[in-house]
Parts: sequence; structure tokens; C-alpha cells
Amino acid sequence: MSDREQEFYKLYRPKLFKHLVGQPDAVKMLEEMLRKRRVPHALMLTGPSGCGKTTAARILKTKLECSDTDFIEINAAESRGIDTVREIQQRMCLSPMGGKCRIWLLDEAHSLVSLAQQALLKILEDTPSHVYFMLATTDPNKLAKTIHTRCTEIHFGLLSPKDIEDVITRVLEEEKVQLSDEVMQKLVEIAEGSARKVLVVL
Repeated sequence: MSDREQEFYKLYRPKLFKHLVGQPDAVKMLEEMLRKRRVPHALMLTGPSGCGKTTAARILKTKLECSDTDFIEINAAESRGIDTVREIQQRMCLSPMGGKCRIWLLDEAHSLVSLAQQALLKILEDTPSHVYFMLATTDPNKLAKTIHTRCTEIHFGLLSPKDIEDVITRVLEEEKVQLSDEVMQKLVEIAEGSARKVLVVL
């Protein structure tokens, strides 16, 4: 992905749950947790790539009043060993530096090796009150069943063609660009239900 594509995708990343297209059940569940002030300290966000898992985590970060400094995002596909979890364990007892909590977002969490998953289970069992873990994964079956039992799972699905059209239309309006119906339809097909993919192509 080029720098321009990354900037474009980030520019139109939803900042509010009401702008997160195509995930009504996930949004309803998260908003209900916030309303009741009962956000679990371990969330598992499951579903295909590019459908809103990381975006939802970032919105939740804001709702929980977590500062950018205290929001740590780790790509588990690249940092998949036990040292990654050990570092979290060493740092999670530290107080928040700029907000009310600290959040670790583990993207592609299923990529963690077996020993790392075992270590992760231990810290999920003993999480400080000011710490939240969000495990985003496209393949939850590769995570240990014991980790599943410690997490509240929220599923994200592929976007419908209508949802993809809504994503495209919003961006076109902001960019003051018009596309023919034929091009719009082609973009919807290429997207294959992924908001991220259509923004990159667009």
C-alpha cells in the first residue's frame, strides 16, 4: 500500500460508531457496554479484513478516554513471539500517562505462537482495572479456547453492496468527485465487502 493510499484510508476512517457502516450488531453491542459502563477488559473482535475491527477499537479508545500515548497497537503477525507478551506484562501495571486507561490492541492476534498465547491467557486472567485488551482476528479458531473464554467476542461481517456504495458516496461527496454508475458498480464488485479495500482502490 502506497503512502497516498494509506493517507486516504486513514483520512476517511470513521471517528464515531454512527459512521461505522455495515456493522449494526457490533455497534449496538459496544454502545450498550458503554451505556452501562460495563466494557469488558478483554474483547475479541472477529471477522474478515477491512470490515471495521481496528476502527471500532480506535473509536472505543476515544470513548474510554484513553490517550494516544496509552493506546498500544501491535501487529501480532510480525511480533508473534512470547517476548511480545512479556513486554506487555511488564508495562501493564504502569499507570496511564495521559488518559484514564491503557489499551493494547493486538491485530491478527491468532498469529501469536502457542507459548505467547499461554502467556497472554495469564495476563487476561489478571488484568489491572485500568487496562483493556482488544484482540482483532480474522481467524479466531487459531486462538486457544481458554483465551476465548476470557474474552467477550464481537463479530464483524462483510459489508453489503449497499453499504459499500454508502462508503464510496461519502468519500466522493467529500472529495467533490463524480463517478458513473458503471464505475461505481465495478468498485462495489472489487471491494468484495471490504471497506478498506474499496478505499484503497478508490
